Amino acid sequence: MTQQRTNGHRVAVVGGGVIALCSAFYLQRRGHQVTIFEEATVGSGASRGNGGQIVTADPLPAPGMVRDALHHWFSPSSAFYVHPRSLFELAPFLGRFALNSNSRAYLDAFNKLDQFNRVRAVLFDELAEAGIGNHFEATGNLRAFQVRETALSDWQAARRLASLGLTQAPGEFLGPADLRALEPSLGPAAQWGFLRSDVRFGDPSKFVDQLHQHLSENGVTINEDSAVTAVAEKKGSAVVSQQGNEAGFDQVLIAAGLGSTKLLRRLGARIRMVPGKGYSFTVLPEVMPTYTVLLGEAHVGATPLDATRLRIAGTMELGAGANGAMQSRIDRIAEAAAPFLGGVDWADIREQWSAARPMTPDGLPYVGRVGRSERIFAATGHNMLGLSLAPATGQAIADLMSGTADDSSLAAFALNR
Repeated sequence: MTQQRTNGHRVAVVGGGVIALCSAFYLQRRGHQVTIFEEATVGSGASRGNGGQIVTADPLPAPGMVRDALHHWFSPSSAFYVHPRSLFELAPFLGRFALNSNSRAYLDAFNKLDQFNRVRAVLFDELAEAGIGNHFEATGNLRAFQVRETALSDWQAARRLASLGLTQAPGEFLGPADLRALEPSLGPAAQWGFLRSDVRFGDPSKFVDQLHQHLSENGVTINEDSAVTAVAEKKGSAVVSQQGNEAGFDQVLIAAGLGSTKLLRRLGARIRMVPGKGYSFTVLPEVMPTYTVLLGEAHVGATPLDATRLRIAGTMELGAGANGAMQSRIDRIAEAAAPFLGGVDWADIREQWSAARPMTPDGLPYVGRVGRSERIFAATGHNMLGLSLAPATGQAIADLMSGTADDSSLAAFALNR
């Protein structure tokens, strides 16, 4: 990978998740002296236990989503659950989410994300050459459904997006026999489906560890257990505050996921972001799938992490329920997934995990300058796409902070949009 050099700045990155780490990677590559401040441990938020899929990023608000999901939003067994006690608090977010759940808004947001999608594969290839993410597999994503009409609708939607140049064309539509021949590990509920080749997958925790090691070995200072209470621009510097202690830098990047909200509000940036909790666990199947598999009607993903561990991930939980008991949600995900996968002992569930993702009402992240500041920037709000978008986000914000790109390059993701 070609290392670009600029007149290096002293840059603070607030956050230690995958967005912050990739941003630090590209900032260091551009010759900056980078210091990371993470309130807990590196990758302790949503960066390690997610589904581990690197996909073509598309916005969560989609045509018909509100209409189809409305009857299930308040059901605890739903894949998209809104806690009734939080309805008043979430009403502004859900209202804006609903306004973006139409064809026009969806395609507009998808076209904006294409800026990042176009460079995704190249950047992950370059990272792999540097020993980061070289374990990711590229066999693709198999989408398996129980109901033919549901599978056909999903396949046709994928073909329409491909015709617009937003994704690669899906493989041919498969019936039960062909689907089983392609992936023998499937269970009886998997009857119809198709293959998407534009997906990589692997253990996201290993990716975080490789980034962490690379940064440490290349001069990036990483401070864990270092909560930042405020960021401010003062004469000649950007100041990071920690419980009364202050440190000055030339620039600061706020990339702390949900923790970015308070810091940005103190700077006058009123971003719209709420926590959306997701869950995962691993099982040890008798036969490991060759592909990462979307278990259609279950709204669950199954990702091979290595030769023995299969990660099962799913659920979007908004509101007070996001602090509820993990076990009941894990049990419901396992119950929904079980008919789609054969040879799995569902009583032997391991590595249970949950974390909240930073959700935005239009499905787009916030990436760019904070207000008119010359020194403070942000990269947050990546919804469920943090792993997929991290390298492209890191490269784009590093270019802006280095002066090799201007604000117009990230206008679609501006904080004040």
